[in-house]
Amino acid sequence: MKYDFLIAASLTDGFCGQIAFFRLCLNALGGEYAKSRLVAVFGDSDKEELPEHWKPYFEGIEVAWAYSASGDPEAEGYAAQHLKRFELIRPDCDLAFLCDADVAPIRPFRDMALDLMSRSALGGVIAHFHFPLEGRKLEDRLPDLDWPRIAQEILGHDIERPYRYTLTPLDTPPQAPFYINYGVLAGPPKSLDAFYRAAADIRESLHACVGPWWGPQIEVPLAADRAGLETCALPMRYNFPNDPRADALYPDDLEEIVFLHYLRQGVFRRDRIFASRDEFDRFLGLALTGSNAVFQAHVRAVTGGHYPFERDATDIRTLKR
Repeated sequence: MKYDFLIAASLTDGFCGQIAFFRLCLNALGGEYAKSRLVAVFGDSDKEELPEHWKPYFEGIEVAWAYSASGDPEAEGYAAQHLKRFELIRPDCDLAFLCDADVAPIRPFRDMALDLMSRSALGGVIAHFHFPLEGRKLEDRLPDLDWPRIAQEILGHDIERPYRYTLTPLDTPPQAPFYINYGVLAGPPKSLDAFYRAAADIRESLHACVGPWWGPQIEVPLAADRAGLETCALPMRYNFPNDPRADALYPDDLEEIVFLHYLRQGVFRRDRIFASRDEFDRFLGLALTGSNAVFQAHVRAVTGGHYPFERDATDIRTLKR
């Protein structure tokens, strides 16, 4: 099995450390996972050079650049690094993953990969909550109104909504289409290419409808529908957030996490864990529970409890995002 992992990132110590750790996680899984291709796509700076102190730790990581020279440099950069990933997928790989940098592979996933491949399907975990549109408060999310309106405007027809948002109570009625948390999107190359082309066709009108911030995530179910692709809502274990609500709602998945998405920052800063020895040691010294403890134990197991990226501990650049 040949896997491609493509991560969009900013050129900071925070992101570089997360991507280097992602490589260590794949190596620790061994076999076909250790042989996986990992690509870091940087895209919000005028530099095209990996910092010297990170070069020794990017062995086995391809680096690509996706800078844009027009418009808002940051907005253009984030969009460019995200979209560039689709162009870099090997057409002969078996399955490709578009991942966030703050995702850690923990367990093998061959059965899931074979299932997506056999169906030529896109796979992802349904998003935690409905998106708040621009100018709307978080508590004023209106999935039953938003999706029919947006789908009608972009596709010309309504879209099926068979899924419950994953961090809502278990008795919440289905309100979501294949609207995933974009921390992990997986699919065969041909399916991702068809998705990419369909997304390009609707992107301008969609962003005019919902704005650029949530646009890339909202376009997932719409582009999949436009391309006529089969989709598969994966169990929470394939993109498990370090969130106590997820721990309580999905105890079985908590015990079998495959990809852990350490996006919540209430207990620790995700951008600092791998940026210096001091921050690494501080993280390992925390008293954690639930998915945070799973992540901490995995970091300790993969690194042996020793900071794997040795350099001046005072060299910390805070993540901009």
